Amino acid sequence: MAVSTGLYAVKAAGADELSGSTPGTPSAVSPSRQTEADVSLPAGIQSKNLNSDKGIENAFKAIDQDALSKTGMDNLINRLVDQDRVRISKSLPSGTSLNNIDGNKNQKLTELIGSIETNWKNKYNMGFDFDVNKVFTNDFVHIQTGEVTDPNQLVGKWPVQVSMQTKSGASGITTGAPGTVTPSDAQQARDKAFGGDVNLEKGRNVAIVHLMSAQGYSGLYASLIHEAGGWKFDVPNNLSAQNLYDNLCKNLSYIDQHKDTWPTDSSAAYRQLTHAVVAALYDVQLGDMQNQNPGVRPSGSTGGTSGSDIGGSGTGGSTGGSTTPPR
Repeated sequence: MAVSTGLYAVKAAGADELSGSTPGTPSAVSPSRQTEADVSLPAGIQSKNLNSDKGIENAFKAIDQDALSKTGMDNLINRLVDQDRVRISKSLPSGTSLNNIDGNKNQKLTELIGSIETNWKNKYNMGFDFDVNKVFTNDFVHIQTGEVTDPNQLVGKWPVQVSMQTKSGASGITTGAPGTVTPSDAQQARDKAFGGDVNLEKGRNVAIVHLMSAQGYSGLYASLIHEAGGWKFDVPNNLSAQNLYDNLCKNLSYIDQHKDTWPTDSSAAYRQLTHAVVAALYDVQLGDMQNQNPGVRPSGSTGGTSGSDIGGSGTGGSTGGSTTPPR
């Protein structure tokens, strides 16, 4: 699709530029991140500090590891919310499975993972494992949490589609994009026990996570819902199993093709992998091979802005000039 939902490629901007310019309530950010709040939750969600940073960061680590496992597609799908898991499973053609989406045991993806794994071990002398405290630092991950107060107000607004630089230069949340909550979804969330498959009933805990620009990739916003099994990613409602498979192949291929430019620091390299995987979940492709400044663009787009680079140390994710407190 032409525009990503739940997540949008953005140009990094300062906290003072971003705060107060989007509709909704003030952000509920953990005390260690209060200076980093950079986008408001949409109307229909009340900000609330849930002290869930570690659980959310571990959810990001889990999707990285599942996406980079040769037999991990089924586990990756299990990291998504109920509604997405059911829809994606039903989208599979007859005779296929999540670990056989292409009818050839996901051969292309498997080969890409094998190539990245080999090059990764050669460069970093380690497998795909990392310390979340070193990778998901305060200058890379901004977490905002809250609880649903009115599902009806989320129609066309959830998962969030965030564009920090609109055509007018103002920040804002674009509403009504394909793949977002519909009126029937809102009714199910309101009327069925525990929100039905939508899981956006009043009182449900949710989060928006901003991955700041890093190593030439512009920032990404992901929407999460807390379900019985923990924090789950809420992806566009028009994402199919084939879409996700193709997105992963494209983004991991981009990473593999640029192995000569991987950062010296493995933690910085993991941030690149996280961008690739999260972008794939939200139907966004990494970079443009004809673009001199690689970045993240919505699928099918021909323009846009690339994010500012962050050096291998992972510092300087925003241009607002605020000092990030210790974790």
